[in-house]
Amino acid sequence: MGFVVGVDLGGTATKIAVFNEQGEIRASTQIKTRTEDGGKHILGDIASAVRAVLNEEAIELDELVGIGVGVPGPVMDGRTVTSCVNLGWGETDVASFLERELGCKCRIGNDANVAALGEAWKGASRDTHSSVMITIGTGVGGGVIVNDRIITGFHGGGGEVGHFPIHPGVQGRVCGCGSPYCLEAFTSANGVVADYLVATGKNMSCEEVFDAAKNGEPEALAVVDNMQRLLGQACAFIASVVDPEVFVIGGGVSKAGEFLAEGIRKYYDHYVFSSIKGSKIVLAELGNEAGVYGAAKLVLSD
Repeated sequence: MGFVVGVDLGGTATKIAVFNEQGEIRASTQIKTRTEDGGKHILGDIASAVRAVLNEEAIELDELVGIGVGVPGPVMDGRTVTSCVNLGWGETDVASFLERELGCKCRIGNDANVAALGEAWKGASRDTHSSVMITIGTGVGGGVIVNDRIITGFHGGGGEVGHFPIHPGVQGRVCGCGSPYCLEAFTSANGVVADYLVATGKNMSCEEVFDAAKNGEPEALAVVDNMQRLLGQACAFIASVVDPEVFVIGGGVSKAGEFLAEGIRKYYDHYVFSSIKGSKIVLAELGNEAGVYGAAKLVLSD
């Protein structure tokens, strides 16, 4: 039996899990992501942590089939990330470094795409062949799976749902990319907080705004409804291009649960082209482990 390592590389922490080839986690660990000095320590730290966890489990390096890594940036070829601003990286050949260090093949993917692959393998969209995941947190990300494969696109930006130019813009509000029109600026946790502040003059967290909406507060309901409308429209746009079997809603804001998903469904059904109605909109199941599952699947799908 061989083993696969999945790595979810984040800006503050890196999760590492060892899987058997049936997709069961054998062991896991987490290390700090050292972004100082231009992130030059990160890959070495990952290699050291992988060796340590394999040693603890009495797994030899030659039993390792491969390692997959989800990275917070665009990936062109399954090996090289073009930039990772949060890590201090420019173009970085992640795969070659880890292949040299660990003696096995390495495949990498954008973290949101990899999370979508994880949900498609073992989570909310398992047993389907086409799905779209939308992650809603401090930003909005996404991943598109068609015929069991991630759609990365020509520039590596496939699935960047958060940058849909879907809003006419609000003076003084811009997305992290610099655009005033992006979905992310209005449907992320930060967007919800900003809209509620404008509506009420009160500074509350996104979770608190959702709690207020669930309790029937009119201003909170209006803010959440606007967010759900924009997300429902976004899903309708996506459906007209890739027609997925299921949409998966993940990220920290998805903890709002069915209250969030129900509103997105309502607007999706209103806007979507009638001939392709029927896609499900469900909540993610794997939580913070979606990235390591998807990273492992990158290797097993190769």
